[in-house]
Amino acid sequence: MDRLIKTLKLLSILLITSVSVSSYANSNDAFIFSEHAIPTVLSATNMAQPQNEAPASITIIDHALIKASGASQISELFRLVPGMQVGNSRGNFPVVGYQGLSSEFPQGVQVIIDGNSVYSPLFGGVIWSTLPIMLEDIERIEIVRGPNSASFGSNAFQGVINITSTHASQNAGLQSHYRINNNQAERAFLRYADSSQNGRLSYRLSLASEKKEGYKKIADNFSKNEFSSRIDLQLNSQNILQFSFSGIDSKRQTQFPNPSSPFVTIDPKRNRNESSQFAQITWQHQIDNHHQVNTHLSFHHFDGKDKYQEGLTNSTIDLTGESTDWNLYIKHSLKLNTTNRLAWGGGAIHESVYLPFRMNSNSNKTNLRLRTFGNLESRITDKVLFNSGALIEHDRLSGSHFSPRLTLNYLVSAQHSFRLTATEAFRTPVISEQYRNTYLFGSLLQSSTGKLKPETVRSIEAAYHGSYFNNTLTTDLKLFNSHYKKLINTALSNHVSVLDNVDNARVRGTEFELSFRPNRRDIIHVSYAFTQVDQANEPRLNDSIAKHNFSLLASRQYDLGWHVASEFYYNSPIQYLGSQNDPQGSFKRFDLSIGKKTIFEKNSSLDISLNLQLALDKNIDLHQYATADTLIFLEVAYRAE
Repeated sequence: MDRLIKTLKLLSILLITSVSVSSYANSNDAFIFSEHAIPTVLSATNMAQPQNEAPASITIIDHALIKASGASQISELFRLVPGMQVGNSRGNFPVVGYQGLSSEFPQGVQVIIDGNSVYSPLFGGVIWSTLPIMLEDIERIEIVRGPNSASFGSNAFQGVINITSTHASQNAGLQSHYRINNNQAERAFLRYADSSQNGRLSYRLSLASEKKEGYKKIADNFSKNEFSSRIDLQLNSQNILQFSFSGIDSKRQTQFPNPSSPFVTIDPKRNRNESSQFAQITWQHQIDNHHQVNTHLSFHHFDGKDKYQEGLTNSTIDLTGESTDWNLYIKHSLKLNTTNRLAWGGGAIHESVYLPFRMNSNSNKTNLRLRTFGNLESRITDKVLFNSGALIEHDRLSGSHFSPRLTLNYLVSAQHSFRLTATEAFRTPVISEQYRNTYLFGSLLQSSTGKLKPETVRSIEAAYHGSYFNNTLTTDLKLFNSHYKKLINTALSNHVSVLDNVDNARVRGTEFELSFRPNRRDIIHVSYAFTQVDQANEPRLNDSIAKHNFSLLASRQYDLGWHVASEFYYNSPIQYLGSQNDPQGSFKRFDLSIGKKTIFEKNSSLDISLNLQLALDKNIDLHQYATADTLIFLEVAYRAE
């Protein structure tokens, strides 16, 4: 690990030093900006649609906003999204939830990278620290704020995060950067991309290494080495192939989050070794101007080794978790006539899980899920648009399930639209829930009925989307009312419990988002969410939802390459579900960054940035001993085409 960091650091220093003999040129570079156009989104219906015609509220985080945010990890980006909560369980396990009702393992948000799901069958959520993409390789993220099982199935229970990586032909050449902060955290990154002379073959290879110590009062050191790659091959005018490969090897320090608790004896400080391998192939076939078929096949393997001897009885506890999943997905998009478009398809997912402690078994448990979906867009008149979608999913553990969605969009003009959506979504129990049978020292801690039913939500949304000043200012306002039923009581307390579908809650609220980009140099992004529980049979469900959620980002690029940005984040007090999680006070943080980009001859550049994360409150992060410190980041980036 140290050797790789030093090697990448040396390469960065050598590349940066090499530009010192180059002649200086003024920088007129600016953020990517699409003038006078309403953004096109893909994540709501599996069809390309203008944002104001989509059947859902969608937040777009593009490359410009990623750069302006100064985020040091992917999960941090979602602080910009109304209604989303971001944390770090045990200091180094990122947590991203939406509209609460989540523990340190949120299960309601589906994450997709280049068309393929990357959720973990171990617990039904996402292991963000082993996500098979790097922050620097992300071109765009679309966040569907609301249930979308009608398009993406079980795990799109509360929302969808759809991540698109940069095409292999983008950012051609060599790029290197090195980041360090005042808490002994450092990260080195190196990427090379190129294309063949005829432009049909493009490839990209990225390497990174990082380590950090995290919070001062808990055991949460973390280190990671990773690589990712993408190859794009255009066979002819009708066929395109895309290949992606990634591998991650990490070490995560862990311990019972309260270091003064007697539970540290059976949950001591130790290192958990985690590795992940991911591969996918995508085939895009353009039949004609009205028909296109996309086929995705992916393989994902995760291995988390955590076997140790506890100090109370010297018994061996095996918290190892291993999973493998294969995912096949086919989509056919077609234009039926001048007023109707259809996207339909299906998929199959095979999952295998090994969790000896949670399932009290040394054998793998498997599941097979099959699904088919369709969405019809009908333009009733020039001003009325109707979307009807549905998905049927069957899995061996819990049977068949159905998710419908109906949406009516009224387009007052090309810039202003109103939307009404009604949908029902579900989350099927994962393998570790259906087979839960956890023992400690011969005593039963938690078990499952073995006949868990899917969690369900019925949601109604009314929304307005507006564009002003030649589409440079966009706003999105949403009112929602969601009724959750059959929620699984996974981990509310330390008491012996039987997993069952016993919980329910009714959640309503308002979300608002504003984006202002008057030119290529300026960005203002505002988000706010008010979320409230009207009815819940368990008080902890109420506490798991932040009542207020707010973010503000402003950035500016000046002449001569200077760029500045500032952000403010606020969340109301919450307490994540789970027996080990403590009540959190309000979260308040102010970020400020300033940098200078210098462009040299021969298409090379040097960018030096200083970022400040100022903690304005105690900012307890899931556990009472995980309290925030003010951090200062220095980042140096070099690029040569």
